[in-house]
Amino acid sequence: MVRHLYVHLPFCASRCGYCGFVVEVGALDRRDAYLDAVRVELGAERACLGALETVYLGGGTPTLMRPHRIATLLEDVAPHLAPGAEVSMEANPETVDRAAWDRYRAAGITRVSIGAQSFQPELLAVLDRRATADQVRRAVACAQEAGFASVSIDLLFGVPGQTAAQLAADIAEVAALGVDHVSWYELEIKPDTALERMGVPLPDEDWGADAYETIVAELERHGYRWYETANFARPGHECRHSLAYWEARDYLGLGVGAVSTIDGVRWRNRSALGGYLGDMASRGRPGRTEEALEDAVRRRERWMLGLRLDRPLDTVWAGPPDHPDALARLADGGLLEVSGSRVVLTRRGRFVQNAVLHQLMEFV
Repeated sequence: MVRHLYVHLPFCASRCGYCGFVVEVGALDRRDAYLDAVRVELGAERACLGALETVYLGGGTPTLMRPHRIATLLEDVAPHLAPGAEVSMEANPETVDRAAWDRYRAAGITRVSIGAQSFQPELLAVLDRRATADQVRRAVACAQEAGFASVSIDLLFGVPGQTAAQLAADIAEVAALGVDHVSWYELEIKPDTALERMGVPLPDEDWGADAYETIVAELERHGYRWYETANFARPGHECRHSLAYWEARDYLGLGVGAVSTIDGVRWRNRSALGGYLGDMASRGRPGRTEEALEDAVRRRERWMLGLRLDRPLDTVWAGPPDHPDALARLADGGLLEVSGSRVVLTRRGRFVQNAVLHQLMEFV
């Protein structure tokens, strides 16, 4: 039975320059139809649901659905929640105020993840972000005042033109806000995004490596645990939904473009909003592509995901690496430690995780 649920809420006011996600710009007049469709899809999948330990409302900009629609959706989800379930929602800072946060909390949201990306106006302009630094600060402060169990903030580094001084300023801003959780990803330029079409160069690899080490060291100094490659938490505030992904647990995804992995089968819902709504109206289920995951694929995914964490990977559960002889070589090189069936990257190994993985596994 599935214990982790993701719901995709695709509406956005604009598309950010780096965004390669399934989003729908504008079309706010379709929010009610979309809500109805997701509720129908949830009803069609009820048989696979166990007691849900985590729910994640992602996007898009879920807060553009507004509190009354989120409340309606969570009323349908509520009967499936386990006691103490984590219910997360992503938010763009310019779409929320204190009154909205209070309503989201009353609806059942326990954890919020606020998209900042940076506090530097020049970098926000490069990324085509609408929210200002002041709006981010206000959104975080109001969420903290509203009393959510965890308040998280998302940022990017390696933005074209970013300087060491700007990175230091962003770190100082995060430390001053005192959030419970930080996700800080290196920018990737995805195909068919505005940044890709502009041909904007990223900072060189050495700059990115130095920036990453600086982020890790500074957030640890401020009391955050570097519990996953790009995620940092104060004690007890790790994102339980994301941990389910990194632990390769089964999960159900609802909505346009959503992905599910259950009992060795992965499927992706149709990624066009009109097609999704049409499917749900005509037959109560979305069109989707489906893939049966071979044992080798699942084994490689367990290694790829499990080594992102700061705790040992159990090879009895994960299976052997494709190149087991590399374990001793990597251990001798100080990049990982092996104790019986347990493998964990050293601190130095975590900074070169991809290189370690490619010595252990075959990725086709």
